[in-house]
Amino acid sequence: MINRAIELIRKSTRPVIFTGAGMSRESGMRTFRGEDGLWKQYSPEQLSSISGLRSAPEVVWNWYRMRLMTGEGVVPHAGYKALTYLQSKKGKLPVITQNVDGLHRLAGQTDVLEIHGSMRTASCLDECGFSTELTSGILKNLPPFCPDCGAILRPDIVLFGELLPQKIISKSYELAEDCDLMIVIGTSVQVWPAAGIPFAALENGAVIIEINPVQTELPRSDHVISIRRKAGEILPLLVGLEEKT
Repeated sequence: MINRAIELIRKSTRPVIFTGAGMSRESGMRTFRGEDGLWKQYSPEQLSSISGLRSAPEVVWNWYRMRLMTGEGVVPHAGYKALTYLQSKKGKLPVITQNVDGLHRLAGQTDVLEIHGSMRTASCLDECGFSTELTSGILKNLPPFCPDCGAILRPDIVLFGELLPQKIISKSYELAEDCDLMIVIGTSVQVWPAAGIPFAALENGAVIIEINPVQTELPRSDHVISIRRKAGEILPLLVGLEEKT
């Protein structure tokens, strides 16, 4: 199985990466769902929606400040570095991610499609055009306001009730339909419409290498190679950064 995955990666001319929360979790990034009592005290719709942001901006931004502070010091693990190495070898290696933490970019990867947005930046809630990187200075006084029009700022993630960014999701499906290999890492393949991306690759003849310690929704098939290992352990081996022992 490992040898076949290595050979498929070596021969692939149109590979694509697809990652989920498990990729970030290996670096110590917490997902927060059900943790720290906040999801119990407040509903997800209150903490991650336009209506919640407008009705209780200080509460919502305290939540996001905590998430950002928890992510401080988190660095890409060896699996991210392996993908950066593979991208340099292939010349072109699009990365489609459900994660909002920016670790792929921090690892030096380019051509990253963040289908759920990014926690690293914020923009004007009233869409005046202002956008900024999120820093501790901006979050010193909550809620943060737009310096151009005075409206509240919002994190640049997809909030409850919002559609995924259509240009990015369309591009992701185009890549899935054209690729010859998709490496699916750390995702349960349950959150739609993002979960449809690996299935689109399968339906168009691509092979999938799935890296996840647990069973997912991907089918058992000759076109799906499931490696039940952590990405940080196995990706360096698969891309040739580590010698097989």
